[in-house]
Amino acid sequence: MIKFVYLSQEFYSDYSHCSEMMLKDDRPHAQVQVSINELLFCVPLRSNINHPNAVWTDKANKCGLDLSKAVLILNPEKYIDALRKPQIRQEEFDYLRGKEVFIRNAMTKYISKYKSAKANQKIPRNQTLVKYSTLKYFERYIMGLS
Repeated sequence: MIKFVYLSQEFYSDYSHCSEMMLKDDRPHAQVQVSINELLFCVPLRSNINHPNAVWTDKANKCGLDLSKAVLILNPEKYIDALRKPQIRQEEFDYLRGKEVFIRNAMTKYISKYKSAKANQKIPRNQTLVKYSTLKYFERYIMGLS
């Protein structure tokens, strides 16, 4: 089952130096467990996404899960706000319900894409992907993974 969460104030405080993160504390995130070493990611729900690295809930209006702004949750007890329950737009909830495997696979593919881009930064589009991705803050946890 897909779980929607808010990140804690402690998360925002601890990662305030990470300029590419979505540091809006009332933004809901979809919590996704990726099968590579059982890493736990939270992927923000966004509108006005202007790149293809997303799981679209409403492509015409550029809404969905923004994979490029996913964050790795190293301490769920500290970084997931268990007291607040996000309200998700019904259309987004309906679209994402039952798509856990699809979202997990999309996140796994995005991690692979990031790692490939990081290894080949002479290509301008790879430089852009790495520059704007939040995965750069978690490289030590993802780069050695296959």
